[in-house]
Amino acid sequence: MALSGAQRAQRCREKKNKNAELSEIMKQKDRKRKRLARLKMTLSEMTALRLRQKINLQKFRAKKQNDSDCSTVQASSFSTKQTKSKALKKIMNVLPVNKKRQIELITKVAEDLKILKIQKKQERDYQALPTTVKNKVYEFYCRDDISYQAPGKRDSITIKENGLRKKMQKKYLLFTLRELYELFIQENPNAIISLSSFQDLRPDYILYKSSIPHNMCICNYHENIALLIKSLNKHVQGLDTIDLNSFLKLIVCNDQNQNCMFSNCSICADKFKNEIENKIINPTSLIKWTLRSTSQQGRAVKVDYEGSVVECVKILSNKVEQFLFHVFIKRQQSSFFETIKSNTTNKKCLIQVDYSENYAIIEQNEIQSAHWSRKQLSLFTAYVWGNGSTYPLVIVSNNVAHNKYTVATCLERILTRMQILIPSIEELIIFSDGSASQFKQSVVDGIGGSVKRMIYQDVMSGKRCTNAADFTRLIQARDTPIIIEELLTTDIEDAAENLKFLFENVKAVPNIQKLHSITVLKTNEIECKVYSNSTEKTVIHF
Repeated sequence: MALSGAQRAQRCREKKNKNAELSEIMKQKDRKRKRLARLKMTLSEMTALRLRQKINLQKFRAKKQNDSDCSTVQASSFSTKQTKSKALKKIMNVLPVNKKRQIELITKVAEDLKILKIQKKQERDYQALPTTVKNKVYEFYCRDDISYQAPGKRDSITIKENGLRKKMQKKYLLFTLRELYELFIQENPNAIISLSSFQDLRPDYILYKSSIPHNMCICNYHENIALLIKSLNKHVQGLDTIDLNSFLKLIVCNDQNQNCMFSNCSICADKFKNEIENKIINPTSLIKWTLRSTSQQGRAVKVDYEGSVVECVKILSNKVEQFLFHVFIKRQQSSFFETIKSNTTNKKCLIQVDYSENYAIIEQNEIQSAHWSRKQLSLFTAYVWGNGSTYPLVIVSNNVAHNKYTVATCLERILTRMQILIPSIEELIIFSDGSASQFKQSVVDGIGGSVKRMIYQDVMSGKRCTNAADFTRLIQARDTPIIIEELLTTDIEDAAENLKFLFENVKAVPNIQKLHSITVLKTNEIECKVYSNSTEKTVIHF
């Protein structure tokens, strides 16, 4: 009997399947033929083809399902259909109404009767991280040298903490996650924690480095070195995949040693020459580089230069000594700050002070011309650690001058308030940025951003804030731990009058810009150090 077309096609496929190589060639030809056919189709023809394919796929799946469901009919253990129906009805009556619960119970019964076998996933034994390690990771993430405190009034995020919604000021990581993990392991070699667990312990309000917005508070020393390395990375061997941290370790023996970082080490003296100058690929190649500097008008600008690779390397060499000094001081002061912060008492306290960016007064439904002539308020922020607690403080003033007289008056107000908050205080350590580096990352910047956000919300709801008195009143009306006071312009003028003679006749401290630690020993005697933990000190008498 002659075979049908379907039977002949099936026999042909069976022959091809026996020869795997031939089968693959035929499949490729078939795919190519169908692809070319689809390219020639119109839009309506393609739509009709997809519809036919969809219907055929549905039929195939239905047939496959029916084939799997079909099984040999076994003889029932019930004598009649009615008996079986009654038993089934009794079972259905006691089952819950919820469909998911019905399936769960029936599956469990089938499993217990060994009718249905369910493969259980092998559960791994997890070892919980110690609480001490978790706390160390949290404190590590919150450190000012690890994450940047966003100062803006809109830089906030709402998180859930113990089931309650809480608004926090955003922070941004200054390194990649892997870099942070390696830094943490270096500082805590006994802590056993994986990278994934380290990542999971990141607080929700501390965001990744990739989320950092427009950065306006970069360090001039770091930025200029980074710009020079970027220009030289293709012209000096080994600089193509290097960052500032790696560059630092490349040119000194030990980045934790004072002699190496202060350029007093005889071994380090030839490091730059061996690792950078001797590895220049083509000294005469012309390149372009950029440096940050200050213009004659006092503005920070980027200046473009052009010259040979040797000239660029020479500029880098001239800046390295100052860069190493700066990095070492920064690290030492950051370490000292973290140590003091964790060892404060009711007698020994720590305070960090800084000016927040001035608040520009706005009003809801204001006219267009008001946008170009906004009045500003000055915000002097402080944060106190001591007596087993912390105290955020703000001094707000209509006087926007950030000079020695306003700083002295604000500090006097802060110290007066501290005597009320911590009466037993005997020693106070004050940390502050220099006058040329305001608005940097620290907890005090978060205070400034928080009070600005509160005032902005009040103004948008129809309340008015036209001066420092209104600003103070609106913050005090809120349920916030921030302590705020108004500083009158007359108070600053009185202080300037009283301090004018003192400032005009005070004795100058030699090399004061290089000093980062000054301790008051007596009324007319101070002790000066390059950094707080330095063993070298100078005593100055007035």
